[in-house]
Parts: sequence; structure tokens; C-alpha cells
Amino acid sequence: MKIESLETLAKQHEEQERRAGFHAEATSYAKTREDIFARLAKRDRKGTTIFLKGISAFKYFSDRERGAFLENYYAAMRHIDDVVDGDVSLPEGYESAAQYVQEKIDFIETGRLPRDEIEKILALSFKMATEFKADFKQESRDILYSLLFDAKRHGTHNVFDENTLHDHFFALDIRGTIRGDLKIFGEDPDLYQILEPLGEAVRIYYNLRDFRDDIKAGLVNISSEDCKRLNISKRELIGNYYENHPGVYAWFKEQAEKGLALIEEYHRKRKGVKFKPATEVALKLYFENKEKVFLTAVASGKFEKILVKAA
Repeated sequence: MKIESLETLAKQHEEQERRAGFHAEATSYAKTREDIFARLAKRDRKGTTIFLKGISAFKYFSDRERGAFLENYYAAMRHIDDVVDGDVSLPEGYESAAQYVQEKIDFIETGRLPRDEIEKILALSFKMATEFKADFKQESRDILYSLLFDAKRHGTHNVFDENTLHDHFFALDIRGTIRGDLKIFGEDPDLYQILEPLGEAVRIYYNLRDFRDDIKAGLVNISSEDCKRLNISKRELIGNYYENHPGVYAWFKEQAEKGLALIEEYHRKRKGVKFKPATEVALKLYFENKEKVFLTAVASGKFEKILVKAA
């Protein structure tokens, strides 16, 4: 029987006390997390339920520390995103969503003390991440700068060139979200390059699925090059005159076919690369299955309802 030294036992006790403190602090923010998740469930009950059950399963059956981090970090970042989208009221003291996001960026970059509950939850998340020797500040900056881009273009219907949109979504979806997810699941974060085609396919899924809501919010995700090539004018987008627009229909079909090709490219690039079982489940459940079904339907021409609802 191995007898631990007093030094080892003291260190183990210190770790247990520290983790207990983190979980006690997380409990104090339970109401805030519940409110955020309830708001998400109102918009997408099925998707939110599946996601939250996934976090719970990961937390209790795989890795409690990483699961607790994900639960708190996701809630905080989701709230910031909701402020940008206008799904929740702009907090008092801010003139714009862009100012709000910029303050969150400043909080991460300067390391100053948190000024509101969302910043406190982010600070707690970063402390939790040190327990599994991970740092998510760069990924957080990438995501927040992308949200800042959206906050500034919200309501404008400004049309951007292909490179600008690509860089925006690359920072948000690939370098921010996917690289961060790999860290959460204990994978090599640099493998995000292999997952890049899948991340781009997921972005196409969201751009098509949310086309109606994005246009209503003044967010145009059709590049200026595509608008010119397919004769799609800003006036037609602003006026919701796209229900039967042949150019918009062509763009939908092209994008869906591109997304399906990217999923195939992802499978070719990841041949011989093995991820942990929990990672494999997450990739299928949250990044590929529903996206492939949706893109297949759109590629076959079944997308009128997405546009008709906007009329």
C-alpha cells in the first residue's frame, strides 16, 4: 500500500479546497445562467435542450472541471452575443452594443477587475480553466472581436467583400469556437486546422438557416462579389424583395452545395486522426448531423420556406 507524503496530501487538500471554492462561486451565479439558458430555450427549445444535456453528461460522466468551465463560459459568451443580436436589452450605462462588447474585450485584455456579473462569470471561467491547464483568453478575444464587427454592422445592411466576411467568420467559428472546443475536450488545439472545412460548413448552415432574421437585423452575409454576380441589390434586401429573386435562390443552392463539399473535405483531411470519444460525439451532434441534413435539403431546392417567412 502506497503512503502519500504529507506534502502530497497537503497539495491534494489545497486543490480540493480551491475547486470547492470555484464551484461555490459558480453556484452563486446559478440564477443568471438559468435565465440565459431559459431565454435560449424560448428561441430553440429542442436545440438548447440537447446542448444543455450534452454539457451535463460531459460534466458528470467525463470531466467535472471542464464541464463546469463550459457551462459558465458558454452562458457568459452567449449573453454577450444576445446583447449584440438584440435578443436582450442593452444594459444600463451603454450607448450601444458595440460599446458593451468593447468593454468585455478591454476586461480580457487588461485583466482589470470585473464590473458586472457577466465579467465575474468570465473571470471564474478563466480560473476554472487553470485547473486543467488551459487558457481561453485568445479564443475569447477572437470571438468578441467578431461580435464587435457584428455589433457595428447591425442594422446597416452594409455589404462586405468576400475576404472581409471570411476573416470575420474564421475568427469567430474556427480560431475562436472550434479551437476553444478542442481545448475543452483535452485535444490538441492546433488540430483546428483539420476541422476548418467543417467549421466553414457550419457557418454556411447558420447563414442560410438564419437568413431571414439576419436580413431583418440588417446583417448581410452575401458577399459584394456574389451580389454583383447574381444581381442582388441592397435595396432588394432591405425591402425584403428577395422571396422569388432568382439570384438569391441561386446563392442558396450554391452555398448549400459548397457546404456539403466542405463536409466531404473535412472527412478527407481527418483520415487517420483519432479524437477522444466525447469529442467524436460532439463533432457529430453539434457540428455535422443536422447541418448535413439541412444543407442536403437546400441543395435539392427545398428552401422556399426560409425566404417566404420573411415576406
